[in-house]
Amino acid sequence: MRTGRDAPAPLVAVAVLVLALATSGCSGDDGPEAASTTEAPTTTTPAEPPARSSAGCGTEPPILATDDPTGDVVAAFESDGQERSYRLAVPRSYEPDRPTPVILDLHGALSNAAQQSVYSQVPARGAERGFIVVSPDAIGSNWEIAAEGEDDRFLIALLDHIGEHYCVDLDRVHATGISLGSWKATITACSHPERFASLALVAEEVAPDGCAKPVVAFHGTADRVVPYGAGADPGIVVTGPNAGLPGVEVNMPAWAENGGCAAARDVEAIGPDVEHWTSRGCPEGMDVELYSVRGGGHTWPGSPIDRPGTTRTIDATAIALDWFEAHRLGG
Repeated sequence: MRTGRDAPAPLVAVAVLVLALATSGCSGDDGPEAASTTEAPTTTTPAEPPARSSAGCGTEPPILATDDPTGDVVAAFESDGQERSYRLAVPRSYEPDRPTPVILDLHGALSNAAQQSVYSQVPARGAERGFIVVSPDAIGSNWEIAAEGEDDRFLIALLDHIGEHYCVDLDRVHATGISLGSWKATITACSHPERFASLALVAEEVAPDGCAKPVVAFHGTADRVVPYGAGADPGIVVTGPNAGLPGVEVNMPAWAENGGCAAARDVEAIGPDVEHWTSRGCPEGMDVELYSVRGGGHTWPGSPIDRPGTTRTIDATAIALDWFEAHRLGG
């Protein structure tokens, strides 16, 4: 998919969620001669399995948290014999011996990592909530569409590189992006399902056959770049290479079917312009949800960059971070 009309955006977002284990008990003594003890039943909440830690645990990190408003800094990495650039956000709470979740954040076509950092605020806000955020640059501002190739090798090698230099929780690596970046996040996660826990997709949510992942998606009914499909606003026409792509009424049921969810969904109105679709009957840990934005354009909901068609009813970054905190590989 080549979404060449992704508009570049100028530059501008705490702890990892831990499951508690609670036990309770009490006893009483009626006296020395006829002692009676009453013990309350013990309730135990199953603990999460131990984190799978990367090789970088215990090493001194090369880049630490920054005061830059974007929350991340420029770095470089060699892949396929050429230097590739990316941006890296490290949480202030980072500890070299504590496994830390990671977000791969991909920009859209004709954009770059710096613009995506500002437009989405995922690096700054993700780092505040305890995520390492990796935002790579595509060559020539466009990601390869194919599952295999130079970009796929780069993205996986880059994640390996981060894991070698930082203490990464390998069961909590997530991916997000907008438009072409959303597609590349999808195809990368679906090509390497053992590497990614969940996805947050903005303005593109095509579901590859058989790919089962927890997915939260966002799409505007007035998107003129990637088709919303059935239910789009009257007069909205997508032309060019994306015109034939399926819309949300095809894509979201496909994600639900891939994940073993039921065909039915619950729909909740949020404010005047947003519907929240939740697939029913999903297996534990396999959730599929959509935020449908009435009148929304090819935009990132809640972005501080005020582009036409950007809703303020929801905050896609906050929702995505909540999503990532709630999901891990293996449920």
